[in-house]
Amino acid sequence: MAQQIPLHTLLGDRYKVTAHVLETADGDTILDGVDQILNRKVSIVVASAEHSSQLVANARQSASLYRSSVQILDLGNVEARTYLVTSHARPDTLLATLLTEGGGEAEEFGEEIFGDTGTMSAPNTYVVAKDAKAPVAGAGAAAAATSISATRAAAEPEVEPVEEYEEYDAEEDGYYEGDEPAERNGGMWAVGIAAVLVLVIGAGAVFTSLGNMVNPTETQDALGSTQTSASASETPQQTGSPSPSPSATEEKEPAAPRLDGNFTRTVPSSAALMSESDGTLGHLTDGNDASTWVSLAFGSANFGGLTDSFYLSAPLRDETTVNSLTINQVSGTGGAFNIFASDDASIKGAQQIGSGTFAATGETTVELDKDAQDGDTKYIIVQFTEAPRLAQPIVQGYPFGLRLAEISIK
Repeated sequence: MAQQIPLHTLLGDRYKVTAHVLETADGDTILDGVDQILNRKVSIVVASAEHSSQLVANARQSASLYRSSVQILDLGNVEARTYLVTSHARPDTLLATLLTEGGGEAEEFGEEIFGDTGTMSAPNTYVVAKDAKAPVAGAGAAAAATSISATRAAAEPEVEPVEEYEEYDAEEDGYYEGDEPAERNGGMWAVGIAAVLVLVIGAGAVFTSLGNMVNPTETQDALGSTQTSASASETPQQTGSPSPSPSATEEKEPAAPRLDGNFTRTVPSSAALMSESDGTLGHLTDGNDASTWVSLAFGSANFGGLTDSFYLSAPLRDETTVNSLTINQVSGTGGAFNIFASDDASIKGAQQIGSGTFAATGETTVELDKDAQDGDTKYIIVQFTEAPRLAQPIVQGYPFGLRLAEISIK
Protein backbone atom coordinates (compact mmCIF):
# COMPACT_ATOMS: atom_id res chain seq x y z
CA MET A 1 0.00 0.00 0.00
CA ALA A 2 1.35 3.43 -0.94
CA GLN A 3 2.53 5.75 1.83
CA GLN A 4 0.09 8.46 2.94
CA ILE A 5 0.68 12.06 1.95
CA PRO A 6 1.85 13.89 5.12
CA LEU A 7 -0.23 16.62 6.70
CA HIS A 8 0.61 20.22 5.74
CA THR A 9 1.88 19.07 2.33
CA LEU A 10 1.30 21.81 -0.27
CA LEU A 11 -0.05 20.31 -3.51
CA GLY A 12 0.35 22.32 -6.69
CA ASP A 13 1.81 25.22 -4.65
CA ARG A 14 -1.76 25.97 -3.56
CA TYR A 15 -3.70 23.22 -1.77
CA LYS A 16 -2.57 22.42 1.78
CA VAL A 17 -3.41 18.98 3.24
CA THR A 18 -5.15 19.41 6.62
CA ALA A 19 -6.60 15.97 7.47
CA HIS A 20 -6.68 12.30 6.44
CA VAL A 21 -10.38 11.45 6.09
CA LEU A 22 -10.55 7.94 4.64
CA GLU A 23 -8.39 5.23 3.06
CA THR A 24 -9.87 2.26 1.19
CA ALA A 25 -8.57 -1.31 1.08
CA ASP A 26 -7.46 -0.69 -2.54
CA GLY A 27 -5.17 2.16 -1.44
CA ASP A 28 -7.38 5.11 -2.51
CA THR A 29 -7.26 8.05 -0.10
CA ILE A 30 -9.63 10.95 0.67
CA LEU A 31 -8.04 14.05 2.25
CA ASP A 32 -9.29 17.41 3.49
CA GLY A 33 -7.42 20.51 2.40
CA VAL A 34 -7.48 24.31 2.19
CA ASP A 35 -7.12 26.45 -0.93
CA GLN A 36 -4.38 28.85 0.21
CA ILE A 37 -5.30 31.51 -2.34
CA LEU A 38 -9.10 31.63 -1.94
CA ASN A 39 -9.08 30.44 1.72
CA ARG A 40 -11.76 27.75 1.26
CA LYS A 41 -12.03 24.08 2.22
CA VAL A 42 -11.52 21.48 -0.50
CA SER A 43 -11.44 17.69 -0.80
CA ILE A 44 -8.46 15.82 -2.29
CA VAL A 45 -8.85 12.38 -3.87
CA VAL A 46 -5.59 10.41 -4.23
CA ALA A 47 -5.97 7.31 -6.39
CA SER A 48 -4.01 4.08 -6.11
CA ALA A 49 -1.88 3.07 -9.08
CA GLU A 50 -4.65 0.73 -10.30
CA HIS A 51 -7.33 3.42 -10.18
CA SER A 52 -5.41 6.41 -11.61
CA SER A 53 -6.84 6.06 -15.12
CA GLN A 54 -10.34 5.54 -13.69
CA LEU A 55 -10.02 8.73 -11.58
CA VAL A 56 -8.91 10.79 -14.60
CA ALA A 57 -11.71 9.43 -16.81
CA ASN A 58 -14.44 10.07 -14.22
CA ALA A 59 -13.02 13.52 -13.45
CA ARG A 60 -13.22 14.52 -17.13
CA GLN A 61 -16.75 13.18 -17.43
CA SER A 62 -17.91 15.01 -14.24
CA ALA A 63 -16.22 18.25 -15.31
CA SER A 64 -18.20 18.23 -18.59
CA LEU A 65 -21.57 18.03 -16.79
CA TYR A 66 -22.88 21.15 -15.11
CA ARG A 67 -25.27 18.98 -13.07
CA SER A 68 -22.44 17.03 -11.39
CA SER A 69 -22.58 16.95 -7.58
CA VAL A 70 -18.78 17.35 -7.38
CA GLN A 71 -16.95 20.41 -8.75
CA ILE A 72 -13.55 19.57 -10.25
CA LEU A 73 -10.89 22.16 -9.33
CA ASP A 74 -7.44 20.73 -10.16
CA LEU A 75 -5.58 17.57 -11.22
CA GLY A 76 -1.94 16.65 -10.61
CA ASN A 77 0.64 14.11 -9.47
CA VAL A 78 2.53 13.74 -6.21
CA GLU A 79 5.00 10.95 -5.37
CA ALA A 80 4.00 9.08 -8.55
CA ARG A 81 0.31 9.14 -7.48
CA THR A 82 -2.52 10.96 -9.22
CA TYR A 83 -4.55 13.39 -7.09
CA LEU A 84 -7.72 15.34 -7.85
CA VAL A 85 -8.83 18.51 -6.02
CA THR A 86 -12.61 19.00 -5.77
CA SER A 87 -15.13 21.10 -3.93
CA HIS A 88 -15.51 19.99 -0.31
CA ALA A 89 -17.75 16.89 -0.38
CA ARG A 90 -18.63 13.73 1.55
CA PRO A 91 -16.10 10.90 1.15
CA ASP A 92 -18.75 8.38 0.07
CA THR A 93 -19.93 10.77 -2.67
CA LEU A 94 -16.35 11.20 -3.91
CA LEU A 95 -15.73 7.43 -4.00
CA ALA A 96 -18.99 6.74 -5.82
CA THR A 97 -18.50 9.56 -8.33
CA LEU A 98 -14.78 9.39 -9.06
CA LEU A 99 -13.41 5.94 -8.14
CA THR A 100 -16.26 3.72 -9.37
CA GLU A 101 -16.47 2.50 -12.93
CA GLY A 102 -19.03 4.68 -14.68
CA GLY A 103 -19.33 6.92 -11.61
CA GLY A 104 -18.73 10.10 -13.57
CA GLU A 105 -21.06 9.23 -16.49
CA ALA A 106 -24.28 11.11 -17.14
CA GLU A 107 -27.59 9.63 -16.09
CA GLU A 108 -29.36 7.76 -18.85
CA PHE A 109 -32.17 10.26 -19.17
CA GLY A 110 -29.74 13.15 -18.88
CA GLU A 111 -28.12 12.20 -22.19
CA GLU A 112 -31.26 12.78 -24.18
CA ILE A 113 -32.46 15.83 -22.26
CA PHE A 114 -29.22 17.78 -22.03
CA GLY A 115 -27.46 16.43 -25.13
CA ASP A 116 -24.35 15.24 -23.30
CA THR A 117 -23.53 12.12 -25.32
CA GLY A 118 -26.76 10.57 -26.67
CA THR A 119 -28.67 11.17 -29.86
CA MET A 120 -32.36 11.74 -30.29
CA SER A 121 -34.61 10.94 -33.20
CA ALA A 122 -37.48 12.96 -31.77
CA PRO A 123 -36.50 16.26 -30.14
CA ASN A 124 -38.67 17.78 -27.43
CA THR A 125 -39.82 14.33 -26.25
CA TYR A 126 -41.26 14.43 -22.77
CA VAL A 127 -43.52 12.44 -20.42
CA VAL A 128 -47.08 13.53 -19.71
CA ALA A 129 -48.68 12.53 -16.39
CA LYS A 130 -51.58 10.14 -16.98
CA ASP A 131 -53.63 11.24 -13.99
CA ALA A 132 -53.19 14.43 -11.99
CA LYS A 133 -54.59 12.67 -8.90
CA ALA A 134 -52.18 9.74 -9.06
CA PRO A 135 -49.24 9.77 -6.58
CA VAL A 136 -46.08 11.37 -7.97
CA ALA A 137 -43.24 8.84 -8.17
CA GLY A 138 -39.63 9.70 -7.34
CA ALA A 139 -37.14 10.63 -10.06
CA GLY A 140 -35.53 7.19 -10.00
CA ALA A 141 -38.85 5.34 -10.26
CA ALA A 142 -40.03 7.58 -13.11
CA ALA A 143 -36.81 6.94 -15.03
CA ALA A 144 -37.17 3.17 -14.49
CA ALA A 145 -40.87 3.04 -15.44
CA THR A 146 -40.79 5.29 -18.50
CA SER A 147 -38.05 5.77 -21.08
CA ILE A 148 -37.80 9.27 -22.47
CA SER A 149 -35.96 8.37 -25.64
CA ALA A 150 -38.26 8.09 -28.64
CA THR A 151 -36.15 5.24 -30.05
CA ARG A 152 -36.79 2.97 -27.05
CA ALA A 153 -39.97 1.05 -26.14
CA ALA A 154 -42.02 2.96 -23.58
CA ALA A 155 -43.37 0.98 -20.66
CA GLU A 156 -46.68 2.29 -19.55
CA PRO A 157 -46.61 3.17 -15.83
CA GLU A 158 -49.27 1.54 -13.74
CA VAL A 159 -52.08 3.94 -12.94
CA GLU A 160 -54.27 3.38 -9.94
CA PRO A 161 -57.97 3.36 -10.93
CA VAL A 162 -59.71 6.54 -9.95
CA GLU A 163 -62.48 5.92 -7.50
CA GLU A 164 -65.86 7.26 -8.45
CA TYR A 165 -67.67 9.45 -5.98
CA GLU A 166 -71.32 10.42 -5.89
CA GLU A 167 -71.71 14.01 -7.01
CA TYR A 168 -73.15 16.26 -4.32
CA ASP A 169 -75.56 18.92 -5.51
CA ALA A 170 -75.68 21.70 -2.93
CA GLU A 171 -78.35 23.63 -4.79
CA GLU A 172 -80.60 20.58 -4.95
CA ASP A 173 -80.32 20.03 -1.19
CA GLY A 174 -81.11 23.70 -0.55
CA TYR A 175 -77.83 24.35 1.31
CA TYR A 176 -74.89 26.62 0.46
CA GLU A 177 -71.76 27.50 2.36
CA GLY A 178 -72.53 30.14 4.96
CA ASP A 179 -76.26 29.43 5.03
CA GLU A 180 -77.99 27.87 8.03
CA PRO A 181 -81.49 26.39 8.32
CA ALA A 182 -84.02 28.98 9.50
CA GLU A 183 -84.94 27.09 12.65
CA ARG A 184 -81.26 26.73 13.58
CA ASN A 185 -80.56 30.44 13.05
CA GLY A 186 -83.46 31.42 15.29
CA GLY A 187 -82.21 29.21 18.10
CA MET A 188 -78.76 30.77 17.96
CA TRP A 189 -80.21 34.30 18.14
CA ALA A 190 -82.25 33.38 21.20
CA VAL A 191 -79.19 32.01 23.01
CA GLY A 192 -77.18 35.15 22.20
CA ILE A 193 -79.85 37.55 23.48
CA ALA A 194 -80.21 35.58 26.71
CA ALA A 195 -76.45 35.70 27.33
CA VAL A 196 -76.36 39.50 26.86
CA LEU A 197 -79.23 40.01 29.31
CA VAL A 198 -77.51 37.90 31.96
CA LEU A 199 -74.32 39.97 31.62
CA VAL A 200 -76.19 43.31 31.90
CA ILE A 201 -78.11 42.20 35.00
CA GLY A 202 -74.95 40.88 36.66
CA ALA A 203 -73.00 44.09 36.00
CA GLY A 204 -75.80 46.21 37.49
CA ALA A 205 -75.83 44.13 40.65
CA VAL A 206 -72.08 44.50 41.10
CA PHE A 207 -72.11 48.29 40.74
CA THR A 208 -75.02 48.59 43.18
CA SER A 209 -73.15 46.57 45.81
CA LEU A 210 -70.02 48.67 45.41
CA GLY A 211 -71.99 51.90 45.76
CA ASN A 212 -73.52 50.78 49.07
CA MET A 213 -70.10 50.05 50.50
CA VAL A 214 -68.85 53.66 50.00
CA ASN A 215 -70.18 56.85 51.70
CA PRO A 216 -70.14 59.60 49.04
CA THR A 217 -69.80 62.44 51.59
CA GLU A 218 -66.83 60.90 53.39
CA THR A 219 -65.15 60.13 50.08
CA GLN A 220 -65.43 63.74 48.88
CA ASP A 221 -64.02 65.08 52.20
CA ALA A 222 -61.08 62.71 51.98
CA LEU A 223 -60.34 63.71 48.42
CA GLY A 224 -60.44 67.41 49.30
CA SER A 225 -57.96 67.05 52.19
CA THR A 226 -55.58 65.00 50.04
CA GLN A 227 -55.57 67.61 47.29
CA THR A 228 -54.84 70.39 49.83
CA SER A 229 -51.88 68.47 51.29
CA ALA A 230 -50.49 67.81 47.85
CA SER A 231 -50.69 71.48 46.90
CA ALA A 232 -48.89 72.50 50.07
CA SER A 233 -46.09 70.01 49.53
CA GLU A 234 -45.54 71.24 45.97
CA THR A 235 -44.86 74.83 47.17
CA PRO A 236 -41.07 75.43 46.90
CA GLN A 237 -39.24 76.50 50.06
CA GLN A 238 -37.30 79.71 49.55
CA THR A 239 -34.88 79.02 52.39
CA GLY A 240 -33.40 75.80 50.90
CA SER A 241 -30.15 75.86 48.97
CA PRO A 242 -30.31 74.92 45.27
CA SER A 243 -29.16 71.41 44.38
CA PRO A 244 -25.77 71.28 42.74
CA SER A 245 -25.72 70.89 38.95
CA PRO A 246 -23.73 67.99 37.48
CA SER A 247 -20.15 68.82 36.64
CA ALA A 248 -18.78 68.81 33.10
CA THR A 249 -16.95 65.52 33.78
CA GLU A 250 -20.20 63.81 34.83
CA GLU A 251 -22.09 65.08 31.77
CA LYS A 252 -19.60 63.73 29.20
CA GLU A 253 -18.14 60.35 30.07
CA PRO A 254 -15.81 59.12 27.31
CA ALA A 255 -17.28 56.13 25.47
CA ALA A 256 -15.33 52.89 25.28
CA PRO A 257 -13.73 52.52 21.83
CA ARG A 258 -15.69 50.10 19.65
CA LEU A 259 -15.61 49.44 15.93
CA ASP A 260 -18.94 49.75 14.14
CA GLY A 261 -18.97 47.68 10.95
CA ASN A 262 -16.32 46.08 8.76
CA PHE A 263 -13.06 47.45 7.39
CA THR A 264 -12.93 48.74 3.82
CA ARG A 265 -9.86 48.47 1.53
CA THR A 266 -8.40 51.43 -0.38
CA VAL A 267 -5.45 51.28 -2.79
CA PRO A 268 -4.82 54.89 -3.91
CA SER A 269 -2.79 53.96 -7.02
CA SER A 270 -5.01 51.05 -8.17
CA ALA A 271 -8.61 50.91 -6.96
CA ALA A 272 -9.15 47.28 -8.05
CA LEU A 273 -5.94 45.84 -6.59
CA MET A 274 -6.84 43.02 -4.12
CA SER A 275 -10.57 43.64 -4.61
CA GLU A 276 -11.12 39.86 -4.96
CA SER A 277 -10.50 39.54 -1.18
CA ASP A 278 -13.02 42.23 -0.13
CA GLY A 279 -15.61 39.55 0.66
CA THR A 280 -13.51 38.35 3.60
CA LEU A 281 -12.79 41.76 5.20
CA GLY A 282 -15.48 40.91 7.77
CA HIS A 283 -13.13 38.26 9.18
CA LEU A 284 -11.00 41.06 10.67
CA THR A 285 -13.71 41.92 13.22
CA ASP A 286 -15.63 38.64 13.72
CA GLY A 287 -13.72 37.63 16.87
CA ASN A 288 -12.59 34.35 15.30
CA ASP A 289 -8.81 33.91 15.02
CA ALA A 290 -9.32 30.94 12.67
CA SER A 291 -10.87 33.13 9.93
CA THR A 292 -8.45 35.38 8.04
CA TRP A 293 -8.23 38.11 5.42
CA VAL A 294 -5.44 37.37 2.93
CA SER A 295 -3.80 39.86 0.57
CA LEU A 296 -2.22 39.07 -2.76
CA ALA A 297 1.16 37.33 -2.74
CA PHE A 298 4.09 39.56 -3.71
CA GLY A 299 7.66 38.90 -4.77
CA SER A 300 9.04 41.83 -2.75
CA ALA A 301 8.23 43.83 0.38
CA ASN A 302 7.19 46.88 -1.67
CA PHE A 303 4.10 44.99 -2.88
CA GLY A 304 5.87 43.87 -6.04
CA GLY A 305 6.03 47.48 -7.25
CA LEU A 306 2.26 47.51 -7.85
CA THR A 307 1.62 50.18 -5.20
CA ASP A 308 3.61 52.01 -2.55
CA SER A 309 0.90 51.49 0.12
CA PHE A 310 -2.73 50.65 0.81
CA TYR A 311 -4.98 51.13 3.85
CA LEU A 312 -7.93 49.60 5.72
CA SER A 313 -10.44 51.90 7.46
CA ALA A 314 -13.34 51.25 9.85
CA PRO A 315 -15.82 53.53 11.70
CA LEU A 316 -16.21 53.72 15.48
CA ARG A 317 -19.55 53.29 17.26
CA ASP A 318 -19.06 56.67 19.04
CA GLU A 319 -16.59 59.52 18.76
CA THR A 320 -13.95 58.84 21.39
CA THR A 321 -10.24 58.34 22.07
CA VAL A 322 -8.61 55.06 21.05
CA ASN A 323 -5.87 54.00 23.47
CA SER A 324 -4.34 51.07 21.55
CA LEU A 325 -4.71 48.95 18.41
CA THR A 326 -3.89 45.22 18.08
CA ILE A 327 -3.25 43.36 14.81
CA ASN A 328 -3.09 39.55 14.75
CA GLN A 329 -0.72 38.65 11.87
CA VAL A 330 -1.01 34.87 11.44
CA SER A 331 2.26 34.23 9.63
CA GLY A 332 5.43 36.20 9.04
CA THR A 333 7.49 39.05 10.40
CA GLY A 334 8.71 42.44 9.27
CA GLY A 335 6.73 44.90 7.21
CA ALA A 336 5.55 48.31 8.39
CA PHE A 337 2.25 50.08 9.04
CA ASN A 338 0.94 53.45 10.26
CA ILE A 339 -2.25 54.19 12.24
CA PHE A 340 -4.41 57.29 11.67
CA ALA A 341 -7.44 58.93 13.31
CA SER A 342 -9.86 60.54 10.88
CA ASP A 343 -13.31 62.08 10.48
CA ASP A 344 -14.12 59.79 7.53
CA ALA A 345 -12.85 56.68 5.72
CA SER A 346 -10.28 58.63 3.66
CA ILE A 347 -6.67 59.03 4.71
CA LYS A 348 -6.62 62.57 3.33
CA GLY A 349 -6.47 65.03 6.24
CA ALA A 350 -6.16 62.18 8.80
CA GLN A 351 -3.97 62.56 11.92
CA GLN A 352 -1.23 59.94 12.44
CA ILE A 353 -1.44 58.54 15.97
CA GLY A 354 0.90 55.53 15.82
CA SER A 355 3.06 53.15 13.76
CA GLY A 356 4.50 49.66 14.07
CA THR A 357 6.01 46.53 12.54
CA PHE A 358 5.47 42.79 12.98
CA ALA A 359 8.33 41.72 15.25
CA ALA A 360 6.85 38.23 15.66
CA THR A 361 3.98 36.10 14.45
CA GLY A 362 0.74 36.66 16.39
CA GLU A 363 -0.63 39.77 18.07
CA THR A 364 1.16 43.12 17.73
CA THR A 365 -0.18 45.95 19.93
CA VAL A 366 0.61 49.64 19.34
CA GLU A 367 -0.09 52.31 21.98
CA LEU A 368 -1.66 55.36 20.33
CA ASP A 369 -1.25 59.11 20.84
CA LYS A 370 -4.32 60.05 22.90
CA ASP A 371 -3.60 63.80 22.96
CA ALA A 372 -3.65 63.99 19.17
CA GLN A 373 -7.19 62.56 19.11
CA ASP A 374 -8.82 64.92 21.64
CA GLY A 375 -11.73 62.50 22.10
CA ASP A 376 -13.21 63.02 18.62
CA THR A 377 -11.90 60.06 16.59
CA LYS A 378 -14.59 58.81 14.19
CA TYR A 379 -12.56 56.43 11.97
CA ILE A 380 -9.47 54.28 12.54
CA ILE A 381 -7.22 53.78 9.49
CA VAL A 382 -4.38 51.23 9.25
CA GLN A 383 -1.98 52.03 6.38
CA PHE A 384 0.43 49.27 5.27
CA THR A 385 3.59 50.67 3.71
CA GLU A 386 5.63 47.45 3.58
CA ALA A 387 4.59 43.79 3.40
CA PRO A 388 5.98 41.26 5.92
CA ARG A 389 7.76 38.07 4.84
CA LEU A 390 5.45 35.10 5.47
CA ALA A 391 6.70 31.87 7.04
CA GLN A 392 4.05 30.04 4.98
CA PRO A 393 3.78 31.95 1.69
CA ILE A 394 0.38 32.39 0.11
CA VAL A 395 1.86 31.26 -3.23
CA GLN A 396 5.21 29.46 -3.54
CA GLY A 397 7.89 31.80 -4.85
CA TYR A 398 6.06 34.92 -3.63
CA PRO A 399 6.98 35.12 0.07
CA PHE A 400 5.60 38.59 0.91
CA GLY A 401 2.01 39.42 1.85
CA LEU A 402 -0.50 39.75 4.69
CA ARG A 403 -2.56 37.04 6.40
CA LEU A 404 -4.54 38.88 9.14
CA ALA A 405 -6.91 37.23 11.63
CA GLU A 406 -8.17 40.20 13.72
CA ILE A 407 -7.82 43.97 14.11
CA SER A 408 -9.15 45.25 17.46
CA ILE A 409 -9.00 48.47 19.51
CA LYS A 410 -9.15 49.50 23.17
